[in-house]
Amino acid sequence: MRFYKNIPLKTSLVFIIILILLNTSYYQHYKTLLEDNQKEKMAILYNSIKTNMEQTAAGEQFVEDMIGENLRMAAIAIKKSINPDINNIDNQDLVELKKSIGVDEITLFTQTEDDIVGTKSSDPKDLNVSSKGWDHYFTAFKQLFARQPVDVGIGQSLANYWSGPRDTATTSQTDINKWGYYYDGTTNYIINPFVHDTNFRKYQQAIGIEDTIRRLMKDNPHTALEVSVLNTDKLLEHTLPENFPTPSNWFSAREIYFGSYDYRDPHEKQYAQLALTKDTTIYYVTESNGKSVMKSFTPIHNSYLKYNAFSSPPLIAITSDYTEINNILHRHLMQIIWFMSVCTLLVLAIMGTILWIFKRNKERALQDVQEAYVGNIETLFQSVREQRHDFINHIQTIHGFLALKNYDELKKYTNTLVGEIRVVNELVNLKDPALIALIQAKYAQAESLHIQFEYDFEHMELLKTSPIKSTDVVKMLSNLIDNAFDATLDLEAGNRTVTVRGTIVNNQLHFLVRNTGHVIPLEIRGQIFESGYSSKVTGKNSGLGLHIVKQLLIRYKGSIQLKSEESFTEFLISIPLSSTL
Repeated sequence: MRFYKNIPLKTSLVFIIILILLNTSYYQHYKTLLEDNQKEKMAILYNSIKTNMEQTAAGEQFVEDMIGENLRMAAIAIKKSINPDINNIDNQDLVELKKSIGVDEITLFTQTEDDIVGTKSSDPKDLNVSSKGWDHYFTAFKQLFARQPVDVGIGQSLANYWSGPRDTATTSQTDINKWGYYYDGTTNYIINPFVHDTNFRKYQQAIGIEDTIRRLMKDNPHTALEVSVLNTDKLLEHTLPENFPTPSNWFSAREIYFGSYDYRDPHEKQYAQLALTKDTTIYYVTESNGKSVMKSFTPIHNSYLKYNAFSSPPLIAITSDYTEINNILHRHLMQIIWFMSVCTLLVLAIMGTILWIFKRNKERALQDVQEAYVGNIETLFQSVREQRHDFINHIQTIHGFLALKNYDELKKYTNTLVGEIRVVNELVNLKDPALIALIQAKYAQAESLHIQFEYDFEHMELLKTSPIKSTDVVKMLSNLIDNAFDATLDLEAGNRTVTVRGTIVNNQLHFLVRNTGHVIPLEIRGQIFESGYSSKVTGKNSGLGLHIVKQLLIRYKGSIQLKSEESFTEFLISIPLSSTL
């Protein structure tokens, strides 16, 4: 028989499935650990960016506020240098004044019936420009003319003064300016000095947020492919409450405030919105630019980065290379597959060996029982053949006694003959071939040992439909009977008696084996069922009989009771016929 035939298919499949599940679970756990480690690095990087951004943004805001204050001082100086009536001011005067004051341009705004217009300016492009579509700026102008503190949610508000954040100029799309607006009621116009942000942008690139991002990326090349500070509203295409929406080409409407954002993916809006809604960091793995990457979005709450009072917090986006994690996972997966294959082959080999040994031992035990069974059957058949052979001789002998009219001897002879026939008839009535063969053999053995052997069986035909194997019944009864025979051999021949009874009642099989003999001491009754224990040496199977009986009863969920007194010892075994192996 080939080796693989000794391995049970279902058991092997269950084992392999369990092994696969365990290794898959371990692989997922290992993957989670790697991802968590990468997330932790990204979180540390985010915290560094956030801390540096807050510090840098505070510095930038301080510088920008200083510019705003300088513009206010410039506006006050301009007011003192020109006529309070707009009609008495010439544009050329403003051109000369801007040079002496130190600003790039000066515009004066006057109020009309429904608009606020640039009436005079050192820059011709700003002449007659309407501010009606400037939303926050237009509102701030109206508040200034009304002599109210400016409160539009953004910008720098001082006494009689407001300065908005740097932004694209309406009259020149290439310029990004910083404006200041002053009105104290002594003039009929708002004074608007402004400067280009060229110097501020140089400062920002040298020690500002852009420089911070550049340095952090350089220090963390394995963690960050790119870092971005994103305009959430632009990214998610939010519509802000504006009467006149900011043009998409304005500085304030740009999608990327700082850094770069080249690693785009189809799911970015979904995760960006989730980060904004939950106000926490959201991580996810995706494919971008031909790479496997891990991305994170984290809201950052900083009013300095707002260009609209109703805008959403900007998002810090960090993109990390996921390729290295994939490579580690691939190597680890190969190790798992190799380990699982070796374990599977090893376990299958061990299972096959164990099953082969078990099957060999089982076959040997079965062969021993079958040999005993066949021997008992042969003994029964031999007895029947002998009785059949002697039948004619018995008839002739009876005829002789009748011819001689020797009736007393005839009576003795027929009594003996009837006894032998009764034994055969009783055996046939057992209706179980295995029991018939066993009892016939034990009956013959008892005669040779001068033991009075008695037996009584009822309903043994029900054994055919029970889960108990006939060979196991033979094992149990033959071992108990052999022990009973051995126990009587210490007695005189006339005192040797062994009784066997069997019955099936209430779906329970009962066998009782009783013998005359000496009492079994109490101190050894717990040991007689152990393998190898015997009070006598009776051959190669010495000490195994009762142990075999006990093991079979465990298999069939049965029980055994021992009763031993001065004149007899009996064993009673009970087995539920409804039990299954």
